[in-house]
This record gives sequence, structure tokens and C-alpha cells, in this order.
Amino acid sequence: METIQLRHTNDMHSHFGPWPKIKRFLLRKAPANTTVFRFDIGDAIDRLHPLTDATLGKANVAIMNEAKYDAVTIGNNEGLVMPHQDLNHLYDQADFSVLLANMVDGKTKTLPAWAKPYQIFESQAGTKIAVLGMTAPYQETYQTLDWYPEDPEEMLDHYLPEMQQKADITVLLSHLGLPVDQDLAKKYPIDVILGAHTHHVLPNGELDNGTWLAAAGRYGDYVGEVTLEVDDQHQVQEVSVVAHKTAELPAEPGDAEITEDIAQEGIEMESTEMVTTYPAEISPDQQTDDCLKALQDFYQIPVAVCSSGLFLMNLPAGPKSRYDFLKDMPHTIQPMLLTIKGRDLKAWLAEYDQKAEKLRTERIKGSGFRGSVFGEMKMTGLSKDEFNQYNYMGRDIVDDEDYQVATLDHYRWLDFFSMLDEAPAKIALDVFLREMMADYYQKQEEGAVTITV
Repeated sequence: METIQLRHTNDMHSHFGPWPKIKRFLLRKAPANTTVFRFDIGDAIDRLHPLTDATLGKANVAIMNEAKYDAVTIGNNEGLVMPHQDLNHLYDQADFSVLLANMVDGKTKTLPAWAKPYQIFESQAGTKIAVLGMTAPYQETYQTLDWYPEDPEEMLDHYLPEMQQKADITVLLSHLGLPVDQDLAKKYPIDVILGAHTHHVLPNGELDNGTWLAAAGRYGDYVGEVTLEVDDQHQVQEVSVVAHKTAELPAEPGDAEITEDIAQEGIEMESTEMVTTYPAEISPDQQTDDCLKALQDFYQIPVAVCSSGLFLMNLPAGPKSRYDFLKDMPHTIQPMLLTIKGRDLKAWLAEYDQKAEKLRTERIKGSGFRGSVFGEMKMTGLSKDEFNQYNYMGRDIVDDEDYQVATLDHYRWLDFFSMLDEAPAKIALDVFLREMMADYYQKQEEGAVTITV
């Protein structure tokens, strides 16, 4: 008999506070006759953190190298928050494998050069473990960045028989979410699915149709461990799954200094990079008005919509650093050119009017938003006539006509405003809100802003 341990993390989102404890857990000495493998299941990075933002995730990879991960897969925070070329170089210095079976590079029409669909690992006693990685297939958004996701079930149909021929145990690194994991467990003979994406915690795992599911929550609150007892014929005889609470792991002197040093390095890098200047301090309310102008300038159309909750603090007078904009607009929210039917535009505006008072203090979580409340939605080019009906550039909105609105993808991903879900949209996935705003202020300072009216 031998023991195999799968130690795993997921959805860290650049929360380095628990990292010293997690690193020690991942590296702790294994008991006798035990082989340890270490995996991360995606969303390790988040450009909310200044060091991640400054290095486009490369600092995260260097930190992960210290924990001797064997393999990782990517989440949407790796795949969707960086330009295509930057993702292509995120793992240049990685000491671990990147496993990603369900993504094609639009430029090469093959899997990314930095990834492979699966890998065979071997224990000390010769048990072979085939590990495959997959990420959430956001079709529309990934294709904007010239990545083409493939259906997870089609990939399992293709790779799983091959993996089963080559290995004794099959493991899926799944950044697909718990409902998908449960569905795959019912359809495919996978031994272990290490899950992520929906930030779920399975304290002692979940056994579905012979497949063990494990997951460790988010932000490093937990670290996962799957223990497999394997006989001399390399067959699994017993499985135990534990998601350990990181807060209950032992601390050591210097842990706080380690995490502070990580944060301070990023702050120093971003604070020294000045992106624009402006003579006066700019309040969040003024930034909301400026966001409308920035969207008009970015898309060169006269109609724009944005909300005040996106702006968290005053921007200082004088020179403004990259870190000033990160603190004020830490979101992974991007400009969006929306093409919408008149009837849906009217429905959107009517729904906002109905919810406006509530939305001023409505707490918003997820989908790239890193603020607190929605706030007030402001607009330009859309106004009400004497009959209290909305006009588009002073003209009646016609149900069957198409209208363009310069706005932000934030409103497409919220649970309300469902009429925006299917409307054609072009999202500028290589530009964050804060980068668009910094560029607008710099152009304004240079007198180079142009707004089509």
C-alpha cells in the first residue's frame, strides 16, 4: 500500500495574507510512503493587487514557484484580464506545468504554446496519475481576445479514454464551477475533480457517482487535501477529502511582514509610474461625469452611460500615478459598445428608473466589481421629454431600430438589467476602466479629447 496526497488551492485572487501559512502547508514534509502533488485550480491572480497589476501576474507566478506546485490550470482572471500577448508570456518563468485542454489560440489554431491538455505524474511506488485541466468557456468574451474555448464534455470525450489507458488514476483540475463538476461526475468515470470558479467549499468532499469532488473556497480561506490510499496493483482503496481552514493553521513570526512586503513592492512599483496630471482634485461625482466623456471619446459616439459607484475616492491634484487609479478604480471592468433594440433600451431605462432609489445603496459583489454599491447611473445623450419618455439624442426611441450606447461591461454581468444579456456588444477586453480614464485625463491635459455629438 502507498499514500498519495493531492494538496490544492483555488481562487486565491492575489489575496496574499494567508500565503505564508498556505505555502508551509503545501511544502510540509510528507509521511513515510507518501507522495505529494500540488495543484492550483485557477484565478490565482487578480489585478486588484498592485503587485499583480504592475507585473501582469508574473510576480504571482514567481511566488507560486516557491511552493513547488506541480501543475495549475487557468481561471477567467488569468484568461480574461490581460491582452493576448501578455497571457502568452505569463508563465515564461513558471517551474510548474499549465494544463488547459479546452482553449485554442486563434493565432495558431492550436492549444496555447504554454499549456498542454494533461500530464501523467508518477508516485514513488509507480502509480500513474493523469491530470487534465479545463477552464470556464466564456465564448463571447474569450473570442474578443482571440482565444477560442472548447466544450468541456467534448474534451473529456477526446482525452479521457487516452488518459485511462496510460494511467491508474484520473484527476480533473476544473475551473468550471460546482454545478458543472457535479454534472461531469455523473457522466464520466473520473476519480477526483479538484474544483474552483464558484468559490465553493467542500469541507469533506462530495462523492458523486464514484467521483470525489474537492474544493477550497476562495481568497486562501482554505487549502485542500485529498488523500488516496492505493494498493500494490495501483488501485484506489480509500479516499479522504479535507478543506483545512487556513486561519486554524499555525502562524509564525514574520508572516505579517512577508505579506506586507509583497503589497509594498507593488505599491512602490505603481506609485512611481505617473500616467497623467490634472490641476485640481477630482471627486467621485466629477469622475462619473468624466467617465461619460471618456466613453464618448473612446467610442466616438454621443450617447454614454455609467454609474457613480465605480469611483471610490478622490483623485489627487497634480501628477497621478498608476497606483492612484488602481486604488480609485480597482475593478476589472471594461468599456463596452452596446447595440440595442429600441424596445430593450426603453426597458433598460425604465427598469433603472424603477430601481434607482434602491440602487444608490445596493451592495454589488462579483463580476469584476471591487467597490461597494451601485450608486447613481448617469447618462448623456439620453433624456426625457415633456411626456416623461426617454429620447435618444432628442428623438423618440423606436422599438425596432438599433441604437448604440457607449457604456461598461459591468451592467451586462449584473443580475438585473437582463435585457442587456443578449444584446450585441463589443467589449474592449484589453482596456480597464481605470486605464480608459487615465488616458482620457491625459488627452484632456494635452487638449486632444474629441467627442462626437
